[in-house]
Amino acid sequence: MMLFLGPYYVIKGLYFVFSQYCVVSVFITLHILLLPLRFTAPALYWKIDAYLFKASLGLVSSWFYTEGVTLKESGDSLKDIYNDEVLLLCNHQSTADIGVMMQSMYSKGPTAGHLIWIMDHVFRLTHFGWMSCFHGDFFLEKPRTEAKRNEQMRNMKEHIRSAYSDGMKKWVVLFPEGGFLCNMRPSSQRYANQHGLPILNNVCLPRLVATQTIIDELTPKEGSSDLKKCRNLKWIVDTTIAYPRGEAPNGLYLIFSRGKFPPIRVHYRVFDIKSVPRDEEGFKNWMYDRYIEKEAMLERFYKTGSLVDNLTESIDTDVKGAFFSVLFYFVMAVCFSVFLYFPVISLVNFKWILLIVLIYMIYFAYSFVKTFF
Repeated sequence: MMLFLGPYYVIKGLYFVFSQYCVVSVFITLHILLLPLRFTAPALYWKIDAYLFKASLGLVSSWFYTEGVTLKESGDSLKDIYNDEVLLLCNHQSTADIGVMMQSMYSKGPTAGHLIWIMDHVFRLTHFGWMSCFHGDFFLEKPRTEAKRNEQMRNMKEHIRSAYSDGMKKWVVLFPEGGFLCNMRPSSQRYANQHGLPILNNVCLPRLVATQTIIDELTPKEGSSDLKKCRNLKWIVDTTIAYPRGEAPNGLYLIFSRGKFPPIRVHYRVFDIKSVPRDEEGFKNWMYDRYIEKEAMLERFYKTGSLVDNLTESIDTDVKGAFFSVLFYFVMAVCFSVFLYFPVISLVNFKWILLIVLIYMIYFAYSFVKTFF
């Protein structure tokens, strides 16, 4: 176990904490100050949002760049679809997956600013969740009833369509397994055993409702009156993250790994949306086939170090861009702190601020434990 001791960890820890303060406070403040533009000049508002969100991914990427975290990417090239409408599906092993995808997407040109993340509702309560609310991400709960699930899917349909038509979003990022591998594997294997499906150990069988809802909403069937109303999905990008020896670290470990973590593999496969079956049974089999293929690839990687035959890997980074993202957020945070935050806070009794923070932390801890334990 790594002990966070010594001057290096102190300095990196301070940078890690202060950079979060900078990116969250500046991102939210600018969105509030620019809110009138959302109604008077929405195109400009969402262009600024795209820049701010891409810069936030650059700042997060800096946590990993400074530790020498390397992503070796393989499979189909994404360069030709940066500006297209895409649904990206990814396996989910730990909190590190979020950072890996952010680092990977940051170097993909304009893509990073036009992402919608579909994530667990508990993250709405975090400081990054507050940013996501302004950006237009969507939070999924684990419904306890069929009626609740249907209501949630209706809400997601409306949100996704609005984000595509009004919010200038293009890529939707979803983890179809519904949670971390270690948490979801037992129920996935029970379901597979009951329905005569392969027993998977390195991934879980995907949950289909959210994925199919997104495809149905953003890719109306031929003959539908909605077909030309706005931009529609063109591609599905099937993404596989592979950690050495199958040991998925938590995100915090990567952020303080000091270059000791071996390269992480990210493998992309691009499918034309027209090749994906639209009927329920055909779509289910198509999705299951993708995850059965992931299982085989990961099993091979853990044994041989290679995901597929004749693999060509590349390292795609934008360290310079990440530096300027950090610089932008740091400068803006200092300016806002001096001329806005501190003067406003000085008008409020500090004890009330502490009380509000304490109540919020208790509520967040309760929600987190309730969801994951």
